[in-house]
Amino acid sequence: MTKKLERVGHPMVKVSINRYIQTRIQKIKQETETELNKLRKILLKNLEEIFKTAGKIVKGETKHQRINGKLVKITPQQRRKWLQLAEQTTKTITTITTNINEKEIKKQIEQLEKLLNQTTKTAK
Repeated sequence: MTKKLERVGHPMVKVSINRYIQTRIQKIKQETETELNKLRKILLKNLEEIFKTAGKIVKGETKHQRINGKLVKITPQQRRKWLQLAEQTTKTITTITTNINEKEIKKQIEQLEKLLNQTTKTAK
């Protein structure tokens, strides 16, 4: 099946509809892949920063954290919570590296938020 397409400044040209659609599909695939890779890169950079920060706390390199405006010493129990946060961060990194599934990523980010909230609750 062919379709006549009019191009600006060019006479009507017969083009295969299948080839026309296939070309558009390929463009969509390339654009989607490019955009997903950009998004993946941003997400991974932010998660890497979270992991590094949590790692410093777990190792004892960071000794205090601010809770409700007060600088307080990080307890061993809180360090364990930070370790859990670091572990969850690595799971999220693995998921994003292998697959971009919006629902799964949101679920894992919510888990990170929950763990972050727990790092301050144990100090009270």
